[in-house]
Amino acid sequence: MRRAKRQQERTVELAPRRGTIVDREGRPLAVTTTVESVFAIPSDIDDPAGVARALAPIVNQPFRELKRKLSESEREFVWVARRVDAETAATVKARSLPGVRLLKESARRYPEGALAAAVVGYVGTDSQGLGGLEYTWDGEVRGRPARVTVLRDAVQRSYAIQRGAPGGAGRSTDEVEGASLRLTLHAGLQHVAERELAAVRADTSARSASAVVLDPTTGEVLVMASVPTFDPNQWSDSSADARRCRPIADAYEPGSTFKVITAAAAIEAGTIHPDDLVDCGGGSLTIGRTTIREHGRAAWGALPLVDVLAHSSNVGAAHIGLGMGKADFHRAIRAFGFGRKTGLDLDGENGGLLRDPSAWSALSLPTISFGQEIGVNALQLARAFGAIANGGILPSPYLVAEVARPGQRIETRRPAAGTRVLSERTAATMRRLLVKVVEEGTGQKAAVPGFTVAGKTGTAQKAIPGSGYSHDRYVASFFGFLPAERPRLVVGVLVDEPRGRTYGGDVAAPVFAAIAAEAMRVLGEPGLPAEDRVTPTFLTADLSRGASAAASPLPPGLVPASIRPTAVPEDLSRLAAGERLVPDVAGLSAREAVQQLAQRGFRPALAGHGFVVAQDPLPRTPIARGSVVRLTLSFDPPSNDASLGALPFGDAAEAREP
Repeated sequence: MRRAKRQQERTVELAPRRGTIVDREGRPLAVTTTVESVFAIPSDIDDPAGVARALAPIVNQPFRELKRKLSESEREFVWVARRVDAETAATVKARSLPGVRLLKESARRYPEGALAAAVVGYVGTDSQGLGGLEYTWDGEVRGRPARVTVLRDAVQRSYAIQRGAPGGAGRSTDEVEGASLRLTLHAGLQHVAERELAAVRADTSARSASAVVLDPTTGEVLVMASVPTFDPNQWSDSSADARRCRPIADAYEPGSTFKVITAAAAIEAGTIHPDDLVDCGGGSLTIGRTTIREHGRAAWGALPLVDVLAHSSNVGAAHIGLGMGKADFHRAIRAFGFGRKTGLDLDGENGGLLRDPSAWSALSLPTISFGQEIGVNALQLARAFGAIANGGILPSPYLVAEVARPGQRIETRRPAAGTRVLSERTAATMRRLLVKVVEEGTGQKAAVPGFTVAGKTGTAQKAIPGSGYSHDRYVASFFGFLPAERPRLVVGVLVDEPRGRTYGGDVAAPVFAAIAAEAMRVLGEPGLPAEDRVTPTFLTADLSRGASAAASPLPPGLVPASIRPTAVPEDLSRLAAGERLVPDVAGLSAREAVQQLAQRGFRPALAGHGFVVAQDPLPRTPIARGSVVRLTLSFDPPSNDASLGALPFGDAAEAREP
């Protein structure tokens, strides 16, 4: 009896019904649908050649291969074509070929096509995850497969197909849908990023381009994009290179963007103060037989730290690193997460390269200080910038926000709190320093109207194994955050091997600006009103000689904010026509002070950089609209550290960085 039952029942396992994957707003990125598949029962086919000849053009398969399948008369079941389109299924059904049947099964579809394809991933013929989140989370998303049973009569002719378990629904072979994932990704911003990356790649004939958008407070990854990309609906038509998730899979030498980490580490260690002058050696630094030079043969003498970053001085960064020493510098950059994976909930991350100091040469410390001899991925660097943006905590990036398992409560996922790598004071100082890079340094094209942007450009020469560094292959990048006074997002952009235009400030910064501007709109982040976005006349220090405005004596007539009296007119009604009271802007950032003065009709004139430490005339002094109010600024932050606004524009020309 058992043998007879086995002869009358043949069970086939179908692909499981995978759970859906949606973006943070519920927009479907991966879904499971029902489609028809074509199968055959060779023992039911008396003329395999004839059936194969009729079926081959319908299912687009070679006649000889199909004939071989249909001639295996000892087999009770063979797949002919899996997950065919509706037209093919209708044609097969209409032909009614002997022994050829249709069977409904699950199929994975990606309604947004190539959008976030390298992150979402793709599946194989049997619905197993092969890449991206589909692979990493396959155990959760896959579910339990369904089974169908082909029933046969006494003479072994098939007569029915039974879905589910043979012998009744009580068996444990019924289909169970997999878990669904809600991601931190924002599909709209992902589209913007991929569009801008595709445009810059086409414009510069670059090898590839990548972008990351990260919430520095929560660690949520809103965008992880790269081009070229692929369509996961036809993933087998693409190359392995196109399927790479470059923001985590590709490690590169960061170049000048790493100077931000060097400066932050040195300030935190106390080996440099934000107002200190840095020896830039007249444009060169010789160690042994090797001379480190500035790009473009710049020949700065001593620059304040803010201008080492704004002008992207290699020699200045090297001196800052040397001031820390090998052990302390290595410990600091290791604390920022370099040299190890971020812990992202997606496989395929490259942990980068950070050698132990025992393997460093005499050149390693100075060159790592300006971004050579170290390998990072884009997410690692965005994460490090996130620590500066959020007040000193290294965030833990993640992609999967919720897991919904059938019949269970939704699991909300939050990574463990990050570790503190900077004090709040150091982080605030770095935010102020990085604003100048955008407002008057190499990152001016990263500016976003209405917002204060902080960030850093990079143009890293690509290393050639055994041959030093290339003279015509670069990685152009820009990493930054906004609004600088209360950062909501970190945005990182890198373009690999652009042609023609190669500088990060020219190539990557405009892409940053486009993505960041759209992100601020989507998040509903209010910018400054148009009428408050003024371009005042500034009186700035002469930075071409490396002078530090903050270190110079106060101009005659200016009184330090900490000791000046608060003069208040007794009768405000006696103001002359056209007069206004001068506001008290002590301790404010340049942008906030300029905004307040402009709103009252005054023309600000600034000397130095940072925060207001003195003003002339005194607060609440009545003067005519249109009068000049002189302000002196310093980077020594006010005691309450409440203001993180922008720095003023200066008169220094844009520098180029290696």
